[in-house]
Amino acid sequence: MATTGVLVSRRSRRSRRRLTSASLARFAGVARDPQSYRNLLYLVLALPLGTAYVVILVAGLSAGAGLAVILVGIALLLATLFALRAMAAVERMLARRLLRIAIHPPIEGGIDVGWPQRVQLWLRDPVTWKSLVFLLGKLPMGLVAYAAIGLLGLSSVVLTLAPVLVAFTPVIFFGWEIDNPVAAIAAVPPGVVLFLLCLHLFNGLAWLYGVCARVMLGPSTVDLRERVEGLKDASARILAAADDERRRIERDLHDGAQQRLVALNVLLGVVETKLQKDPAAAGPLVARARQEATEAVKELRELARGIHPALLSERGLGPALEALASRCPVPVEIRGVPERPLCAPVESAAYYITAEALTNVAKYAHACKARVELAIENGALRVQISDDGIGGADPTIGTGLRGLNDRVEALEGRLALESPAGGGTTVSVELPLDPP
Repeated sequence: MATTGVLVSRRSRRSRRRLTSASLARFAGVARDPQSYRNLLYLVLALPLGTAYVVILVAGLSAGAGLAVILVGIALLLATLFALRAMAAVERMLARRLLRIAIHPPIEGGIDVGWPQRVQLWLRDPVTWKSLVFLLGKLPMGLVAYAAIGLLGLSSVVLTLAPVLVAFTPVIFFGWEIDNPVAAIAAVPPGVVLFLLCLHLFNGLAWLYGVCARVMLGPSTVDLRERVEGLKDASARILAAADDERRRIERDLHDGAQQRLVALNVLLGVVETKLQKDPAAAGPLVARARQEATEAVKELRELARGIHPALLSERGLGPALEALASRCPVPVEIRGVPERPLCAPVESAAYYITAEALTNVAKYAHACKARVELAIENGALRVQISDDGIGGADPTIGTGLRGLNDRVEALEGRLALESPAGGGTTVSVELPLDPP
């Protein structure tokens, strides 16, 4: 019994030692984690950015409010609103790059929304006012961060580097004068421990600031829930459309190319028989077999083009759109194709959106001409397909426009439709260049 007790005691001591070693390793590992220094950089930037934010916002709001009775004051207020949105975007970028926190941007409005409507949307958006509070609060947040960094962080660095500093000048640390190498070396272990503690403290402070940024700079949970539900519905419709497309491809293969290949096989069997008995009669049959093979290849190419155009993969978006325009029965003008290649999902979405829109133009618009315009602005590809047809397009009728909207939403883009009766139709799409 005594031996068993000794073994249990030894195992318990070894377990405690392993636990202690693991805890110390985690405590010291903060110095090797690159995220610790990204968090520190975020805190260091807080004070200068906060000062700039307060100066711009206070100056803009006060001057704009004071001059609001004249046009200059309104212009200043609008400029301050634009600056507020831009500064909030900078903070979301810093949170993403340094704190590794993804904050969804607020609603900006559709591609064809005019500036008056866009400004009204911004003013109604709660994120605008939450962002104002956060940006004004960035200054006190920066002061707290600088106090912690200056008081604790700088102290830990001084103690850790005391053997080097004391060679040039005595070090006075809270009334403790370090003026000889022995005292300087003795100050190193407390300095290292304090440095590690500071990194843990800074990580916690950066986490707290990140939580504030996520709450104040991003949409509310209700908005996010609505977006998630909308994406779920869009995903369900995309899956249903993909299933329908798979069945269509299966049907086209069965009714088209497969039947031609079966007929070709039978015809080649007849040719084989004729070559043995009547070689002269085999010539027309061979020509017919060649024609059947040509038609089968043509149908397979048409089917493959519907699945994914080889021209898009091989030569890029511009030639693929030109090919679409050449096949459209309505004259189509292509403008502004980006010179540099874009990521595959964006190019594919732009191609299929244009293809569906031009199909609708050919089927329903009764148009004399159409135009496709592309441009890269503010980190997004803007595609606009317009025609001079009868207008009156209704997205609730049929699945074409709904499918377009689902494809755009899957990339977190935006689609807008303008189709007054008798005034033509314009489909405007905005696709982020860096989709999720």
